[in-house]
Amino acid sequence: MSLTILARGNAPDRAAFDRQFLALPKRLYDRAHRTQDTKAERALLDGTHALSGEFTMQFYLAVDESASPLGRCALTYYDDDPAAYVGFFECIEDLAVCRALLEAAEAQARADGKEKLVGPLNGSFWIGYRFKVENFDEHFTGEPDNLPYYPAFWEACGFSVAEQYYSNYLRSPTADDPSEKWEKRLQRALDKGYVIKSLERGQFDAALRDIYRMIVRLYAKFPAFKLISEEQFIALFGSLKYVIDYDCVLLGYKDGELAGFFVCVPNYGTLVDGDLSLRDLPAILKIRRDCKEYVILYIGVDRKHLGLGGAFAQTIRDIGQKKGAGSIAALIHEGNSSGVFFRELTTHTARYVLLEKQL
Repeated sequence: MSLTILARGNAPDRAAFDRQFLALPKRLYDRAHRTQDTKAERALLDGTHALSGEFTMQFYLAVDESASPLGRCALTYYDDDPAAYVGFFECIEDLAVCRALLEAAEAQARADGKEKLVGPLNGSFWIGYRFKVENFDEHFTGEPDNLPYYPAFWEACGFSVAEQYYSNYLRSPTADDPSEKWEKRLQRALDKGYVIKSLERGQFDAALRDIYRMIVRLYAKFPAFKLISEEQFIALFGSLKYVIDYDCVLLGYKDGELAGFFVCVPNYGTLVDGDLSLRDLPAILKIRRDCKEYVILYIGVDRKHLGLGGAFAQTIRDIGQKKGAGSIAALIHEGNSSGVFFRELTTHTARYVLLEKQL
């Protein structure tokens, strides 16, 4: 098989390049397992995405002798960052295709003076990153997804695991499950004057801005984190208002100021992760109305209020018991203290990696 790597910057027909770049995931995944957000990818190709001004990107396609796409990736640079990032990676199950794509990205990054490649990262920490490495039969809302052979292909191309993450699947709590530790944490917080309440309808926009100001402080040391503006954050996450269960978004206050947050969404599977379709709307509404599993997507507690996380855990546990719903503690960085919450309810785990290669 003849293999050619095309760079978008040198493509004679960029419109055709873009069509092929966007079409490849539809060839590799069926609709039920595809999380591609075509609108966001097209905006990144066009340079009109809310974050486009924060980085520069180069896009690559691997094509065969008939110009049919076999693989794709994107190379991202940030000013004053010695690392280059590789993302939007997809390819057929052929190591030669993977190797050719990654070698093209590596050659460009080395020529531009970068010190290492990190990935997968789809342009930004805020858009998506990490490979899933197990539990491929299940997908929850917000979870990175990929074909099972991708991590091994990257390692065969010289990448190694830099960071590890996991998600715990949790059964619905019952009155018989031990919770004394977390009940004490909740009571202690209440005794100290903390107020924990569910998000009220009509308060979403104000709460999201409060969460932004806290999350950029708390997540600043996360791998691949880059600061974005409040307005960019709103542009990326404002649509959450349409899919959250307001009961399961918890805000903790001390003396009228936000001290922490605990954000859960119903598990819609892939329905809201990729390209939305009107035909999916009845299923989305049904899940939101009668949810049997929630995804704990974001937890944040200001460093001045350590211990509030346990109070959040007990509160959401009570809500889960009342609703008879299980949950997923999602995308926890290995070693993060939030991994202790609900450990006794865990039925199984999914794991993820971020990889890197020194240049």
